[in-house]
Amino acid sequence: MTAVEQFAYGWITPTLALALAFLGCLLGTFLASRSRASSGGSRARWLTLSAVAIGGTGTWVPHFMAMLGLDVPVGAVRYDVATTALGLGIAVIVYCLGLYVAGFGRPSPWKILPAGLFTGLGLVAVYATGPLSMRLTGRIEYEPWILMAAAAAAIVGATVTLWCAAVIRGTGAMVCAATIMAITVCSTHYAVMASVRIEPAPPAEPVSGVTLFAMLVPVCVLAGVLLSALAYSTVGFTVRQDTATEEALLRRARDMYSVATLARAHRHRNAERDRDVAAVPSQP
Repeated sequence: MTAVEQFAYGWITPTLALALAFLGCLLGTFLASRSRASSGGSRARWLTLSAVAIGGTGTWVPHFMAMLGLDVPVGAVRYDVATTALGLGIAVIVYCLGLYVAGFGRPSPWKILPAGLFTGLGLVAVYATGPLSMRLTGRIEYEPWILMAAAAAAIVGATVTLWCAAVIRGTGAMVCAATIMAITVCSTHYAVMASVRIEPAPPAEPVSGVTLFAMLVPVCVLAGVLLSALAYSTVGFTVRQDTATEEALLRRARDMYSVATLARAHRHRNAERDRDVAAVPSQP
């Protein structure tokens, strides 16, 4: 049984993974903070967008980028596209459910802790789709103790992420939270992959599937589209909110002007009536 080499290209793949995780988590935290100004269906939509940002661009895409640095000493390695894409769906769904639990109502440990446990176990499933999608001439197993440590790290990371999404306010705090979230995402990925063990076997038939580099362009395009769409939603919301605030101020100013005009006209009429009364000669 041999371990896999996770840094075949040096610092490039972990740096890219960390940068993408930071961008996705920062955008997701910002979207989650916007949900607090809404309620009902509107809040659910913002939390769903936050789950897409954190689970998709902040978790699954960095996981894919980190997998590019994987080197398995058993010859050709291919990947199953459906299993690889399954990880994206799991990441978005578990974060969506976790954010729904933590984001609706008043934040409390009794909501965030169970949601973090569920989301963390879901993240282990996301990272496990990487080795499960591998097609090679050998057998893949996991080192139980390392996998359990990775699961514990995933639960802690998911709990911190949900707490940040539900509580954190302010730009500086969001940047710090996104940095912590990105570090936990990447460290959990590498911990899960450190538990992978491969037992080589004699090649019996050609390995089916595609290489990760063949999926690199579609994944990069997907990540770009997701980031652009989510950023546009955020900017559009900010513009609409500012416009609504300005319109409310204008309406208030118009109402105050109307009230002042009516009051002035009323005083003017009262003053004319008083003059007319004063001009009428009194009866002897």
